[in-house]
This record gives sequence, C-alpha cells and structure tokens, in this order.
Amino acid sequence: MFRNFRPLVRALGLALGLAVMSAPASADPFVTCVQQQLKDLGYAPGQPDGRLSPQTKAAWQAMKQAQARSGVLAGLPALAPKTAIHWCRELPVLNGGLKRYLLSAAPVRILADAPNVEKGIRQAHDRVLRFMDREYGIVLAGHIGIAAAGGTKEVQGFVRHLLRDMSSARFNPDASIAAHCKNTFGVAGAAYLKFMYICWDNPHQADDAWLKRSRKWLGSMMAHEYMHLFQAELGGARSEGFNGRAVRARMGPAWLVEGSAEVVAARFGKKALRLRAPGLPELHQRSLKSQKSLNGMRAHKTVRTEGDYDLAHYAVHVLTRISGEEALFSFWRRLSTGQSWDQAFQGTFGLGMAEFEAQIMELRKRPGTERAYITKMRRRNS
Repeated sequence: MFRNFRPLVRALGLALGLAVMSAPASADPFVTCVQQQLKDLGYAPGQPDGRLSPQTKAAWQAMKQAQARSGVLAGLPALAPKTAIHWCRELPVLNGGLKRYLLSAAPVRILADAPNVEKGIRQAHDRVLRFMDREYGIVLAGHIGIAAAGGTKEVQGFVRHLLRDMSSARFNPDASIAAHCKNTFGVAGAAYLKFMYICWDNPHQADDAWLKRSRKWLGSMMAHEYMHLFQAELGGARSEGFNGRAVRARMGPAWLVEGSAEVVAARFGKKALRLRAPGLPELHQRSLKSQKSLNGMRAHKTVRTEGDYDLAHYAVHVLTRISGEEALFSFWRRLSTGQSWDQAFQGTFGLGMAEFEAQIMELRKRPGTERAYITKMRRRNS
C-alpha cells in the first residue's frame, strides 16, 4: 500500500518555495488559453498572443457578466496574469470542447530509465487523470513533467533536463533528490509545482513482471502526488514562483495538504485498483501513533512520521464524511482568491479550523464516537 512510501513525500517542494517557474514574460500561455476559449465562446478577445490587452479584458468582462451565476466561475478571482490559469482550467464548464486549449491537453513529458518504466508511469498518470475528472470533475490546466528511474543519478539528470525545457529559473534539486531516493522504504516520490519524480533505491530490470507488480503502488503514489499538484494550482501556489511565504500561504496547513492527498489516494485505490480502503476504526487506531496535535502540524515540514500521516488522514477522512470530498477542492479555490487559511476553512467546512483541530484530538481519546460527531456536524451545517 502507498502508506509505506509516505514519509518520503513529506519533502514536497510545493511548500518550500523551491518550485520552478519561468521568468516573467510578455506572453503568458494561460492568457493565450483564455483568449482561445473566449473566442470559441463567441467573444472578441483579440489575437491569442498571451498578452492581457484591453480587448481581452473587455471580452472576459462581457463573458463574466453573461455567466455571473455559473457555479465555480462566480468564485474565481479577477482575470490577471497570475489568475489566468484558473480561468483556463474552469471555462470548459461552459463548453467541454474548451479543454483542448489546456496546456495539460498535450501528452505528459516523461523521462524514464527503461521503456517499461515509462509505460508504467504513463499508465498510472492517465489512470489518475481519468479518475480525477470522473470523480471530482477537475483537470489540471498546467502541463507537467515526470522523471522516474531506479537510481539517484539518473533521476537527477532527468529532472535537470526537465528544468532546462520548462524553466529559465536557476534551481538545483540534486541534494533534495539524493535525500529522498536513498531511503529505507525502497521507493520515493515528490511533487513540485511543475514536475514530479519517482525513484527507488536500486537499479533493476524493468521487465513485464515489474510492470505488473508496480501497477498498484505506482498508481497510489501517482494519485497522492497529483493531489498536491491540484492543491498548488487551485490555491494559486503555482503562480507564486520563488516567493516562499506566498507559496506556503496558498498551500494551506500541512495536515490538510497531506491528509487530503491520503484521502484521494485511498479513494483511487478503492475505485481504480480494487484495494481495500481503511475505515474509521482503523484510521483512528493508526492516528494514535502520532505524538503531535493536529494544530501542531500546520506548518511546513511538521507532517514527518508515518503516525503523523495517519493522524492527518484520520482528520481529513472525518472532515470529508461531514462535507464531502469535493469540499477539499473548494478550500483551495478559496485560497486562490486571497482568503486566509481560517477564512477558507470556515467558508468551506462551516466551522473554525482551531475548533475542528481540537475536536479531532478529543475524538482520538474516545474511540467509536466519530459517527455520532459526524451526524451532529452534518445537522449543524445543514
């Protein structure tokens, strides 16, 4: 199960502010995406040149007025270079054909050390994307790259190659990759804003037997990491570049970041891989291994041990039993509008973050009381 690999995911580059973003340019690909979408919708944004011209703004404003009550569009921030990615991603709600303009519509870039590794990565990637679209109705707007290999040096080389193609920013992740790939669990994964890598600590022969064995663990890992990419894009962290403080503000509390990825990976495992998903009693028991409080796992790098991941999973599982898993995505959408963590949490889940954190710690002391709590909170929020 994927839970055996989680301690290595804690090094998620998203919250470090080490994410790779291209230097500012006059032409923005997400603005181009919006311009093409607006044109297909019958508006006149001008040439699709990636420049947010007065004509493009006027076309966007006309569309917004016409679609003022169109669900998720009503909650998006005003169109700007940093927010064009959100409009590019969400405008297909008006016309599914607009998805063809998403940067993510292009084939994912995969660098791998063997044909079967590339095949396994591509299959897991495509399976996860179909799952996210089918279960949650969401796709990434941004394009990403994936590096995968059975040796640290190979992964480092692949990642450097991806960075040369995807960004002009100076960023050397070699030390971080080395720390992740040389681990006691044999496999590791980490997601950054525009790429992810997966590695294992020994070279191997990626034959057909390996490809078959890897299907379940690779799929679960991919689902976990892709949730981090969604968090970064929905919350606006992807657009913040090297501004570490801004990136962290757009990612949310560490326990919610990691617990949400655990919940999505568990659902993917059950739906797509036919794996058994842990229930509340099992999650409660596992959560007791953590010595921390939920409030003490808000900051970056505070979800470290297997028990910490279990506690985060338990908390978010309870949260989604109250509000539904789709609410998780609403939380990060709220962050993209500039709301604080507390404001986004209150607006999404109907209670304060500190209040929920304290209640979870009380539930841990009283096994078997979660269902009554969930019922009470559903009534309170109805």
